[in-house]
Amino acid sequence: MNKITTTIFERAYQSYLCGGDIYTYRFESKSPLMTKKYTDSIKYLEDNDLIIVKFMSEDKVRLVLTDKGIEYGNSISV
Repeated sequence: MNKITTTIFERAYQSYLCGGDIYTYRFESKSPLMTKKYTDSIKYLEDNDLIIVKFMSEDKVRLVLTDKGIEYGNSISV
């Protein structure tokens, strides 16, 4: 995973640990290049069944962790 992918996943996992069901990640930059990097990272997480995207716009994404994502988060935080 690249840095953006790791950041998105770790923040979603931290939200899950604090009791959040749906995590909203707001993109830090609205440049076309960065938006592509964010969407590629989100697609990577989704393709690997770590998250489910509930909503995505130009500047944010709402997502939930899958069971596989929770297990993965548990394994890396040990």
